[in-house]
Amino acid sequence: MSGSSAGDDQAVRGDAGVTVRLDGFAREVIEEECARLGVSVEELVAFATLYYLADVDSGRVARRISRSPYPDADASL
Repeated sequence: MSGSSAGDDQAVRGDAGVTVRLDGFAREVIEEECARLGVSVEELVAFATLYYLADVDSGRVARRISRSPYPDADASL
């Protein structure tokens, strides 16, 4: 594949699909934001994924997403 080095063990193999199931608040907020921006859920999620992947090695705080709805809960982990 073009763009891959000869020693690269992880070559891109084409498109892949991912299904994300969201209920309640998360789904509502994403749908509201999509309506506000005039884009589909798929477009918003694809953009958010690319944005995250482009920034993953920056070392910025945004990389550390809390796993708890309680902001102080991760401080003890």
